[in-house]
Amino acid sequence: MKNLIKILPVIALFMTITFAQAQTGPLPSEVVKAVKSGDADALKPYLNSKVELLLPGESGVYSKEQAHFILKSFFEKNKVTSFEVLHHGTRQNATFAIGEYSCSADRYRMYFLVKSNNNQRLIHQIRIEKQD
Repeated sequence: MKNLIKILPVIALFMTITFAQAQTGPLPSEVVKAVKSGDADALKPYLNSKVELLLPGESGVYSKEQAHFILKSFFEKNKVTSFEVLHHGTRQNATFAIGEYSCSADRYRMYFLVKSNNNQRLIHQIRIEKQD
């Protein structure tokens, strides 16, 4: 029993560190969940006020509302079957992630650029490229 009491704080500390690392990963976990479910509404709170989108047949810098609408249209046309983050990294106050988005007919490579503004991590760029 004494050993258990000594070990519990260590376990609690380990779980806290693990949770904190998950929250500070390349993409907020909610973003990954939103993409995995093809849910543009859940993705919207993580979009910056201006977002650069580069999609097949559509590219530019859009307001948060416009970007939400474009992403919603993409998700509706390309129903997700899976999404997995393949690579990520950090540079200064920005992180990036590269993932593979699969739908019934095609596969896409998705690139996310996330920057920290006022202690908030927001998506500044999403690039979606069709894979051969």
